[in-house]
Order: sequence, then C-alpha cells, then structure tokens
Amino acid sequence: MTASYRFVLMTLLAGMFALPAAGTAAAGSAPQSAVTPQQKEATEFPDVIIYTLSTCPHCAEAKAYLAKRGIPFTNREVDTDDEYMAELIKIFDDMKVPDERRGVPLFVVAGKTRLQGFDKAKLEEAINGGAEK
Repeated sequence: MTASYRFVLMTLLAGMFALPAAGTAAAGSAPQSAVTPQQKEATEFPDVIIYTLSTCPHCAEAKAYLAKRGIPFTNREVDTDDEYMAELIKIFDDMKVPDERRGVPLFVVAGKTRLQGFDKAKLEEAINGGAEK
C-alpha cells in the first residue's frame, strides 16, 4: 500500500467517524431559530391501482412518479398474473376500447376513474378528484 493511498484511506476513515460527532457537538452552540416541524395533515389519497407490464418503460415511469409524490398505489403486473390480466381485459371491455388500442399503464383511481397511458396532468387531476373518465 503506497503512502498516499494509506493517507487518503486514513483521512476518509477519520472523516467518517468525526462527522457524526461534530454534528452533535455543534448542535445548539451557534445562534439559531427554532425549527418547528409543520404538522403535516395525513394526506388522504384515493385508492390507485395501476395495471402494468413488467417490461413496460412507461409503467416504470408512472410507478416512479407515484412513489416520488408519495402517492400509495397497488401495482398489478398483467404479464405475471392471469387474474390481473382478466381484470384488465374486463376494464377495457367496459370502456369499449378496441383491441388494437389497448395498452398499459392503465390507472383505476377511486374505483371509478380509468386512465389509459401515463399523463401526469390527467393522473393528478384524477387523484385530486377532478376527473372522471
């Protein structure tokens, strides 16, 4: 082990152990304003079910978006579960979507609003109670 490599390694290790201690030792020692965490009201979201394919990039983007926004959802991968596929087909039949226009992701919001495809604005509107399709 070269001397410079050993120096870098020791510096990193020392820094890892010093930072937590420095952070706690400094707390309260400098002038500061009180931080009162805002009491975040429990945000109530409607039930969101998303029908997806395990290989669908649009589905992955939609799931990541919901997760980032903190919106709970149920993911139903239709290519890995025959029951979910049957549910999706029934939804498309009820919506009268022709076979050639059927695709995922498909969202069911609050048990009634159905959105095909991933459109952030329409999804937000549906989740916030303003859209029904």
